[in-house]
Parts: sequence; structure tokens; C-alpha cells
Amino acid sequence: MNDANVSRRMNRRMQTQARKDQSTFFNWHPMCGIVAYFDFVPSAATASSASTPPPDLGPALDLIHHRGPDGQGVWTAPGVGLGHARLSIMDVQHGAQPMHDETNSIHAVVNGEFYDFEAIRADLESQGHVFKTRSDSEILIHLYKEHGLNCFDYLQGEFAFVLYDSIRQRLIVCRDRYGVKPLFYTVVNNRVMVASEAKAFLAMGWKPEWDVASIADNGIFSDTRTLFRGVSKVRPASYLTVTTTGTISTDIYFEPDYPDKTIADPRSVDEMIEGVRARLLEAVRSRLRSDVPVAVYLSGGIDSSSVLGMALSILREKNPDATLDAFTIAFDDKAIHGQNYDESPVAENTAKHTNAKFNVFHATQEMMTDAFEDAVWHWEAPMIDFNGTAKFLLSKYVRDAGYKVVLTGEGSDEHFAGYAFFYRDVLRDPMTPPMVSEAFRKQKLTQMEAMHDGLVAKVNLPSFDKVMEGGRSLINNVSCIQNMTILGCMSPQMMVDKSLSSNLGESLALSLTAVERQKAKTKWHPLHTALCVETRTVLACYLCNHLGDRSEMAHSLEGRVPFLDYRLTTYVNSLPPQVKVRVDEATGTFTEKWILREAVKPFVSQELYERTKVMFLGPPSEFDPEAYHWKKIKSRVTQQAVEKLGWMDWTFVDSLMTRFMTTNDKFAQTWLNFVMSFIVIQERFGVATWTPPSLSIHETP
Repeated sequence: MNDANVSRRMNRRMQTQARKDQSTFFNWHPMCGIVAYFDFVPSAATASSASTPPPDLGPALDLIHHRGPDGQGVWTAPGVGLGHARLSIMDVQHGAQPMHDETNSIHAVVNGEFYDFEAIRADLESQGHVFKTRSDSEILIHLYKEHGLNCFDYLQGEFAFVLYDSIRQRLIVCRDRYGVKPLFYTVVNNRVMVASEAKAFLAMGWKPEWDVASIADNGIFSDTRTLFRGVSKVRPASYLTVTTTGTISTDIYFEPDYPDKTIADPRSVDEMIEGVRARLLEAVRSRLRSDVPVAVYLSGGIDSSSVLGMALSILREKNPDATLDAFTIAFDDKAIHGQNYDESPVAENTAKHTNAKFNVFHATQEMMTDAFEDAVWHWEAPMIDFNGTAKFLLSKYVRDAGYKVVLTGEGSDEHFAGYAFFYRDVLRDPMTPPMVSEAFRKQKLTQMEAMHDGLVAKVNLPSFDKVMEGGRSLINNVSCIQNMTILGCMSPQMMVDKSLSSNLGESLALSLTAVERQKAKTKWHPLHTALCVETRTVLACYLCNHLGDRSEMAHSLEGRVPFLDYRLTTYVNSLPPQVKVRVDEATGTFTEKWILREAVKPFVSQELYERTKVMFLGPPSEFDPEAYHWKKIKSRVTQQAVEKLGWMDWTFVDSLMTRFMTTNDKFAQTWLNFVMSFIVIQERFGVATWTPPSLSIHETP
């Protein structure tokens, strides 16, 4: 079903319900953790093999207890099982999962929130559907019964779920449009297993092994692969259909689109600004609904400040004295390598401007180092810097303050073009109508290409651009995949067995479907192609999953993401590139997220309205023989530990140690954090040492 039609239909329903405050009448279901299994029916060829006893889902749920400490539920039938660990947000006494329809033929477990569900429920009830609870999650079962595999079009929110249809003997496994909620699957002994986190599989008969090809390609941050062989992410905006015959098919239910770069947009700028403002306000309003208090993350940027300002404006419609708790992190080591990483003074100014309650967590290098290993366990992925541990600690601080729900600012930069590394793609093709002269566009692009070459030289990865070229050629030569990787220094193929290393650039480019890659070459402006790649890779695989859900749910904290409301993102994607990044030819300057600034101007301070984007970064550690973090690296990153992995080049790692000690190079420290992460994962998960495939496997007969 067309998303625009669904959106219009839902908006009409929302208007009907707008005057009714039903938050105490309906039971919003909790964030949680889910597990499931589904057995394939043995074929004639495998019928003689011994069947594997069904796993006990209780221990699997125990491994993700942090996602749902308020209770567990399990349902099993021959060949199938669903499990649920609950974090109660609304109505603790009702809405237990797994859920079942009135005929006991449809069964489901849901992680997440379905917003504006009251109107959908009312519509379904008018068509004769009978609900057993007042939970938002139950609309899934009835939408499926009414619309089958078109039900996903009606769902708005952050969610992941598993649904079992006993009549059709199939399992449906689905994630939300942007991958805010994680979901993984693997197949062991003719049994598909699904879980919110891969660690749950440890209690279900899974033996973890390294997927070295995925590590080399950076699959953990670019596609559906993970660090573990045979374990895959469910692709965002898609669903799996699993049958008893052993087939697992993937279908996409939502794809972004962007305007034709050769056609001028007929809308006025004022209309576009109001369109963004109205949709963002509605997204924030939807995510304020809760029976427990809601907090807000606050940095020094316009994204979180916009969410805070709009949330308070909405609350003050009913109560002029309403306020919210805003939480930020301050770094005591304020200036490292000549860069100031502490945004808390700006955040405090915003809190004062909006009359919010300001709460600040002071993080030290020692705290972030001590949290590193636990954060890696929860992430199930490598960390390259202190961003992850900083967010991990801040989430704990919010939860310790008594909150279960927090509003976040993720997703704005990937739709409104908030990063400076998009600027080359802003200039790569002319715009319609032109924003700058052709002479300026070409000259400025040449200057930026030279700056990029200088950055490559600084990182000291001579083969870096060569690695990226294959991917760039697939999507109209956009620059973003170079910058996405170089800024994070995520080039693991440098330390992996070269026989297994493929093209990292291609992995990023292939995050787009074949249809999207064709549009990138013929229809979309390069900026929009860059935004699509960023949304598919870094946003879904890193920002939403690891910095977002994993860091928050490690402490039983639910993050809600207004900027990823699909009605907002679909509208923003339709806007021309000229309103996302403004270029002033007279001064040679760029203004990122221009239309967002205009849309939220009434809700933020003048300081935030004018402030240039600063990426959230935890300060790295400078080299000092007595530095706490260096001692941690030195004790963990040993030759024995590195060689035990089986696939990492100790000579390269040793050179990084020397490089950091002699030059205080922050990129070297980034790599060493990366290495230390894998050592932690191997120990915590019990991953066996990787053994290279025998030569005979690669020989041509």
C-alpha cells in the first residue's frame, strides 16, 4: 500500500481522536526483549537425523533480562516458541505477552511502541474485530488478520516483532522502518531462532564463530551481517517470512524516495518550513504519551534542543507551568588534542531558555574506561571511541534518576543533511534551480577534494581511496562513503586476512537496492544519495542500534525518536537539496539543516539557531604512560590475546601501539579500542579461535 495514502488515512483518524485523551484508558505496551524459535519440517533427506529438543526460552530471556526486568512470558507449541521480557511503561498489570487472538491461531511478541494506535483500534473494532486487551501491541494481530502482509504499512513507531500464524504455518519477523529496535536471526539444526540480541542465542544451542569476511567488509555497520557467522540482522523496513519447509524470504515494505534533480520544486519555502514544523510537532506529541514520566536527552545541538522545546510547548498547552528533566553529559577532560569536547555549557543555556530542569552527568576518562567492556557486551559490536561509553553512562544516569522513557534527537542529521562531510555531495551536481554559479561550484568542490586528500594522508591509510572506489562507481561517485569510513576510521580490512577482504566501498553502496542504485545514477541529486546511504548504514547499524537502543536498554531505558517518524521523514525526503544545505557564494560558507533551523526557530534559543553542527564525541585519551585508558589498552591488547582471535594481524596491531606511544595519534588509539573490543567479545561470548579455510576449499577443480 502506498505510504502517502496510509498517512492521509491515519491523519484523518488522528484528527477524529485529537480531542480525546485516552492515555489512561488504553494500555501502551512496554519496551522489552523478545526471543523465538521455529522448526523446519524434516525432508526425506534429513528425516533420519536426530531431532533437537526444543530450547528452554527462560535462560535465553535471562540473558536479555536488562531489556525487560519487569516480567517474562513464554508460549510454546510443537515446533514453535515465543518469549518476552517486559519493561513496563504503561499499565503494569495488563498486556502481558506473548499475545494471542480470540481464536488462538495468531500469536505474537512485540518489542516497542505503536503510536496513534487508538484510531487504528477503533477502525478495526468498527469492522468487527474483538480485542482481548487494551494494549497498543494487540493492534498488530488484528491488522495482520485484516490486511495480511500489508499490515506493516499501518504501523507507526519504533518496533520489532515476531508473529506466528498457525493456520498458514509461517513465522513473520519484522523491524521498523529505520531499525531503531534490533532483531537478529540464525539457523541451527533445522531451527530458525530470533532474538532482540544475539547473546540470547547462547542459551538456545548456538555456538558463536567469527564471520571474518563480514568483519573485513565492516558488515556490522553497513549491511545485515554481524560479527558472528550465520547470524544476521533483520533488515530495517522489511519482514522475513519463514515456512516449515525451510524457506526464509525477505520482503521490503518501505523504501525512501527523493525528487528528480532536474525538476524544480513548485512549493514555496514558507510552505516547506511549515510542513516540517507541523510534522515534527506531531511526532513529538505522539512520543510524549506515557503513564510514566518522560525525560529528554540534551546536547549542545539543535536536534535535541528542538525536541525539548517542542515537547515543553506541547505540555504547556494544558499546563503553563509544565517542565521536563533534561539530561546531558559533561566531560571533565574538556580539551584533548586541542579540541573541546564538552557541550554541557550550551546545553545548560538551552535548559535555562526553555525553563527545563537541567541534570548533568560528569564523566571522567576513568569512568568511561571502566564502562568499556560492559558497553561492548551490550553492543555486541566493536567500539572505536568513547562515544559509546559516554552514551552508556548517560543512559544509566537517566535510569538511576527514575526514568524509563527518554526522547532523543537521532535521525535528524541523516535526513536534514547535518554533517559537514555531505558538502562535497551538495556540490557534486548542479541543482535545479541553481543555488550557486557553476564556477563557484566547481572551484569549491576542487578545494574540498584537496582537503579530503589531506585527511587521508593524516590518517595514514594509503590504500583507503582505492578501497572506496568500487562502491562510489555504483552510486554516481558520491563522496559520503569515503568520509563515513574515514571519520570513524572503520577500515578493518587493514588488519584482516587479505584473502577474505573485499571492497568496503561496495559494501556501503550495496546497502541501497538495485532500484535505488539506478535512481542514484539517473534521478537523485548526489546529496540525496548520500543521505540514503547514511540512513541505511550508519543510522540503522550504529546510531539507532548501538548508540541508541543498546546503550539505553542496557539500563532498561526506552528511547523514543521523533525525527524518525516516517510521516516526517517521507516529507523531508521530498524536499529539494537547496533547503537542506544552504550555500552562500559571497562568503563561501555552508548552513547545514537550514530548513530545520527555520522550522524550529520558535522553539530554540538564538544561540542554537545560529550554532554550527558539532558532532557528539567522547574525548579520546592522549598518550601518557600513566594514563588510565592506556594502561587498560596495554593490559588487554597483548600478542597472546590478539593471536587468539585467529584473524587479526599482530604486526599491524603492534605498529599501532608504537604509533600511539610515539606520536600521540588519536587515530591509532581509535584502532586500538577497535582491537580491544574484539578481545572482549571473544571472552564474553566464548567465540572460538578462527581457523583459516583449508587451501583445498579455494582450489579450482
